[in-house]
Amino acid sequence: MDRPLTVPEAAEILNYHPNHLSRLLRAGRVEGERVGGRWLISRQEIERIKALQGKGGRLPKEPKQQNG
Repeated sequence: MDRPLTVPEAAEILNYHPNHLSRLLRAGRVEGERVGGRWLISRQEIERIKALQGKGGRLPKEPKQQNG
C-alpha cells in the first residue's frame, strides 16, 4: 500500500495551491485524515480528484459522505 501524501505533495500533483487544498479538506470536499496536526491524503483520493479534473469536472460542493 502506498503511503498517504501530505498537503504540499498532493497539491503539487493536483496543480493546486496548498492553501486551496487545505480549505477543500477542512470543508470535507476532499477526503483526508488529520494526523499530528497535518492532513494526509490517500493516493486513491488523489486519483479520484485527477479523474474529475481530466473530465473537466469539479469537486462537489457538499462534503463527501462517510461510509459507515
